[in-house]
Amino acid sequence: MVLQVEEACGALDVGEGFGAGTGTGGPSLKRTVKEGIDRWLEVQRALKASSTVVNYVSKAMHVEKKFGKRRIVDISKSDIELFQAQLLKQGLAPKTVNDIFTIVRGVWADAFGDGILKSNPLDRISNVGSDVDLEHADPFSRTEIELIGKADPDRRADARMIEFNCWAGLSLSELIGLAVEDIDLEAGLVHVRRALVVGEFKVPKERSRVRVVELIDPALALMREIVVAAKEAPTVEIIIIQRDNITSKKMKVRFLFRSSTSGLLWSGKTLSNWFTAHLRKAAVRHRGANQCRHTFASQMLSSYVPVEWVARQLGHSDTTMVRKHYGRWIPKDTKSMAGMVSKMLGFRT
Repeated sequence: MVLQVEEACGALDVGEGFGAGTGTGGPSLKRTVKEGIDRWLEVQRALKASSTVVNYVSKAMHVEKKFGKRRIVDISKSDIELFQAQLLKQGLAPKTVNDIFTIVRGVWADAFGDGILKSNPLDRISNVGSDVDLEHADPFSRTEIELIGKADPDRRADARMIEFNCWAGLSLSELIGLAVEDIDLEAGLVHVRRALVVGEFKVPKERSRVRVVELIDPALALMREIVVAAKEAPTVEIIIIQRDNITSKKMKVRFLFRSSTSGLLWSGKTLSNWFTAHLRKAAVRHRGANQCRHTFASQMLSSYVPVEWVARQLGHSDTTMVRKHYGRWIPKDTKSMAGMVSKMLGFRT
């Protein structure tokens, strides 16, 4: 059967060839920024995952809009610094500006490497710093998780997916790519083998993200319901891009999660759109669906679960990311530590 995913993405028109480039006659000082972008993106298409390239294409539009027809050799260091400042003034987040400058750095590095520039001004321009935690944890409380689960009986299957992930901690791309074949209900385990990113299945880029997740009781109970609901799910053959972004493998699976209205696999965009409306119905303050992962980590840490176990569940090789980004104390869901310590020391029975 044909596999469909609810997704829409644009692409930058690269056109035929690169225009003025380097050849046997030496470096072309006429290379424009637009031509440099096209050249750099073409290399990235051969090396990077398609989801990464889609992001590059989106960010490259900012660079093309600013400098497109100008020759690279005519753009000064101060021009580039002014561009960086203007992006921030427009209200773009520091991370977004730095992502845009990934393209700038690539284009100018190519020009320097090809002999068009005698020096690279980007070597003397730093990324924008930020005091803001870009992966700020804003977890759901247990009361909010319950409200999310029961807000819309007609979309119970979709809400159950979210509720499950608050107790499992998968990334959204891992969650929407889960299949019946990944679940071991008897052992209470989920095998994370793939992610669904911009309509493409891929092996997680970090080896630690290919893992076995142990399900705690509420997650296991919900997964039992999910597997029963998916018993009639069709078997589909998918192509999974491997870690080198070149080779691929085929696999036949039965997916656990599809939109209950369209019957299609979720995408990040369609999940976000539905979840925003669902939170309004649940009378829960808006956060992104990615906060389910933060919720799992925060609920665990607020209950004094060892951070090493939490990191392993999330697919991190050490505890740095958990401590820095994922965990946030949830006072209303935290038990008295003093009481627990008193019991461990034998002062309470």
